[in-house]
Amino acid sequence: MPKNIINHPEWVSIINNNVLFTGIDTNILLKITTKLHEVTVKQDGMIYQQGDEAKGLYLVVSGKVQIFTCSNKKTYILSHASNNHLFGEFLLLGNSIRTTSAVALEDSQLFYLSITDFNNLLKAFPQQFSIIANRVTNRLCWNQITSALRLSPLFWDLSEDIVRALTKELKIESIPANTLLYQKGVTSTELCIVIDGQFQVIKATADSQNIVLDVVGRGETIGEVGVLCDTTRTVDILATRDSMVAKLSRASFEQLLLSFPLQINRAFSKSIANRLSMHKKHKMPAAETFAMVVLSPSIKTQDIAQYLSDAFANQGSTSIVGSEIIDQAFSRKGTAQTDFNHPKNDDLLHWLSEWEIAHRNVIYIVDAELNNWTLRCLREADHIIFIVDATDNPAIGRFETQILNEIESTSKKQTLLIMHDNLQLVPFGTSHWLSPRNVDMHHHVRYSNQSDFDRVARFLTGKAVGLVLGGGGARGFAHIGILRALQQLNIPIDLIGGNSMGALIAAQSAMQWHHKDMIERTMQLCLAGDEFTLPIISIFSGKRMSRGLHAMFGDIHIDDLWHHFYTVSCNISRATLMTHDKGSLLSAVLNSNTPPGLFPPQVSHGDLLVDGALLNNVPVDIMRNYNEEGTIIAVDVNAREDLLNNTEHSGGISGWKVLLNKLNPIASTIKIPNMIETLTRASIIGGLAQRKKMLDGYADLYLQPPVTNFSLRDYKHGEQIAEIGYQYALEEFQTWLKTQA
Repeated sequence: MPKNIINHPEWVSIINNNVLFTGIDTNILLKITTKLHEVTVKQDGMIYQQGDEAKGLYLVVSGKVQIFTCSNKKTYILSHASNNHLFGEFLLLGNSIRTTSAVALEDSQLFYLSITDFNNLLKAFPQQFSIIANRVTNRLCWNQITSALRLSPLFWDLSEDIVRALTKELKIESIPANTLLYQKGVTSTELCIVIDGQFQVIKATADSQNIVLDVVGRGETIGEVGVLCDTTRTVDILATRDSMVAKLSRASFEQLLLSFPLQINRAFSKSIANRLSMHKKHKMPAAETFAMVVLSPSIKTQDIAQYLSDAFANQGSTSIVGSEIIDQAFSRKGTAQTDFNHPKNDDLLHWLSEWEIAHRNVIYIVDAELNNWTLRCLREADHIIFIVDATDNPAIGRFETQILNEIESTSKKQTLLIMHDNLQLVPFGTSHWLSPRNVDMHHHVRYSNQSDFDRVARFLTGKAVGLVLGGGGARGFAHIGILRALQQLNIPIDLIGGNSMGALIAAQSAMQWHHKDMIERTMQLCLAGDEFTLPIISIFSGKRMSRGLHAMFGDIHIDDLWHHFYTVSCNISRATLMTHDKGSLLSAVLNSNTPPGLFPPQVSHGDLLVDGALLNNVPVDIMRNYNEEGTIIAVDVNAREDLLNNTEHSGGISGWKVLLNKLNPIASTIKIPNMIETLTRASIIGGLAQRKKMLDGYADLYLQPPVTNFSLRDYKHGEQIAEIGYQYALEEFQTWLKTQA
């Protein structure tokens, strides 16, 4: 326990040496010393951790303390505090959260002043203590700048002395949401560092369409080239949230360059070189702030917010902020409704900024009406989450219309959560919710099913796991074993796609069927075979296959599935690959399961569709479009080489000869595939050429279960193939999980 220091005038000279207390009346300093506590910390002892409640500030009497922050699993050293240095500043209004951690690098003696005592002194001596309060606020702002600089690749290698000199040259500026920071055509004369918030880099096309080229967030910089030389901006920079930036003028930059030529030149050269070498398509960063808009009165908002918060917690520290929480933090009812032009607005902005820095994700709960707090939530959020009850009227109501009008001119992403009873087997009628809306994604969620909320959180934070299952006839039973292994090892599947047999298995997985049911139903379908027909269009009529798939999937739509799903087919009318991610599930699976020559092509809008294996048997590149930032697992059950060691013949061979050979037990066997085997193999050759894509950065994990010894039509061994896939996947996934850890 820290011990209170009472009547120690000798401590006045110590605290007076700190910039926070310089010039303050001696009597006030004496009063402060009566509130100080002495704290002893051993070497390597933690003083406080990021995310802790900020209850007071510290002054180093002796020793040395390191201040650091963690972001995206990386540690960034911000500064060091030694004799007479202050650390641990807090917000003067509202409860404050630590955005950094502090550890003693050696045995240290500290003074501690609690926030309660600080505020009591502020009330008792408002005139003198307001000077100290302003200095604390300035120090807090300086800390935010330092943190942003250390997160920036441009500055993180610079020494503390250079960073300290740099911060003195920076000019802080608040940029409201939907405001241009810089406009195309204007001469660039300064460097801008994002302290908090987010900006879009927008370029207008020849047909007046705006394209988002990049998204710039905390710690990132804008205008390195402009601060070096006169250049005209070629893009617009738009604030998508209420943001705070630090600007470095060219004159200030040149002064720093004179003082630290080698370090500054090296930092800027490296940054510009990195930008010039970024030839790959930019990936949009995951959102960090979310506005939760509940549209159904029957939904318990706090319960849903807590489920989401628990789900987000798996991705990092998460906080829920509603209007009541704001009022409680500031101990004043109505604070959340502060007008944007009110003098107290800056206090609220600083509080929210600190709160967002302290947490990886923040969930803002809007009020049930369009008031100042709701508007603020919409301005602060990167992503809007609309939440409805599946049993409600799907028409857009008045409140939702107001929300949509407010965000219409922004490019904020929108997600729709459709809530269901916990006993709901398969959702239905989803198209009625989606057709009047323009959401980026929707999710079906059961009210008390935490795994459903976890799935949503992974999507929203760019951590979704996608599984791609390739075609391969009977070998595709291995996919079922792989799904079983994933479930056993608690590796989630958030979206799934495939081709041919992979599409059939993926559809069942998206409906959340048990692996035993999947084996049983798939074997029943495949062993039933199909009806031979006059081979004018195809060898088989496809009627039995269609009836079997209809019995499986009925009238279910892809939008109704628990997991996001897609299949691919080849449009032989237009020589293109087709992706099926909406509409009838039955049609999507049929389109992808029509090997040319074996089954009649499916007809869609007059075009002919066949098995997608002609062009892309394992459509992992399609999955990357849906799951840009997440993890992708690809499963390929086909061998690159197959149907080998055939009997040679002189340019032609009679089917009668092959038949008689099979009937003659003493004749030398003629080894040659039948027509079905040849057509099946031919239908996947084009897709095999796409395998390089999986090995070229599309898939994070590429699996090839050892099932190529089974023929493509060896359906009677489905259970055995599934077991081989399961045993193989268990070993592969366990090895992979170790590398991920």
